[in-house]
Order: sequence, then C-alpha cells, then structure tokens
Amino acid sequence: ACIKFLGKFPCPCCLIPKEKIADLGTKLDRLWRKRDVRLDNHARRSTIERVRDWIFTKGRNIGSTVI
Repeated sequence: ACIKFLGKFPCPCCLIPKEKIADLGTKLDRLWRKRDVRLDNHARRSTIERVRDWIFTKGRNIGSTVI
C-alpha cells in the first residue's frame, strides 16, 4: 500500500499520472488511453520477475543502483 502511495500512478494498471486524474472521462483522456496502451509481453514480464527477485529474495532496496 505504501509503494502505491509514493508512486506516480493511482494503480498498477493505470497509465494516467496522478496529476491528470481530474481529466478522466474527457475527450483528451480517451485519446491518451488509445495512444498509451500498456504492453504486456515476455520482455516486460521477465524484467518484472527479475526485479521482484532482487527485492524480495535478495533484499535489495527499491532505490538501489541495481534496480
């Protein structure tokens, strides 16, 4: 819960930054959503798995130079 509080986006699925929450539901919002579709491919998933391993298994800090 704390990580999302400090994050730039309201949830892991959102690509709209917190600063633009007031624009949700507008025509501009629809354009952003069509243009900025989140990609979910093998490369992205393997990067996430590797970073999770560093954080949760090896105890690396999320702000470390490795991550």
